[in-house]
Amino acid sequence: MRKTVIPIRIIAALGLIFTFSLQSCSTIKTVNAFEENGELIIEKSEFFNPETKIEYSSIMVTSNYIRKPIILYKVGTDSYDAYSLECTFDGDKLSVTQSKLECETDGSIYNQSGEVLKGPANRNLKRYVIDKTATTIKIKIK
Repeated sequence: MRKTVIPIRIIAALGLIFTFSLQSCSTIKTVNAFEENGELIIEKSEFFNPETKIEYSSIMVTSNYIRKPIILYKVGTDSYDAYSLECTFDGDKLSVTQSKLECETDGSIYNQSGEVLKGPANRNLKRYVIDKTATTIKIKIK
């Protein structure tokens, strides 16, 4: 009996480690932005993790001034795109993966340019106008 219990525990532990590592790979950095003159302000340095030396290709932006989060993509050396994470069909929050944005409620799927890939949604995501300074990204919300 003891010989079968130990391998099962080892397999279970390995399964937990594997699951945890998959979850950590899929997590997206979230930044709570402050609002100033109708713009959400995000430091460009938020795209870089100094501990791991990893540069993020996207971050999720939250604020008390918006209903749903915004996904902010770094699309070039100093170029950014921002889209609402609100499904255009039912208004629910979208889930973010490496290659798409998905509404878990109705199954709508959008690409990273906010375009509908699969309905029932038939309108693209709201795209925000962006302004930049040397150190900040400003997302116009008003």
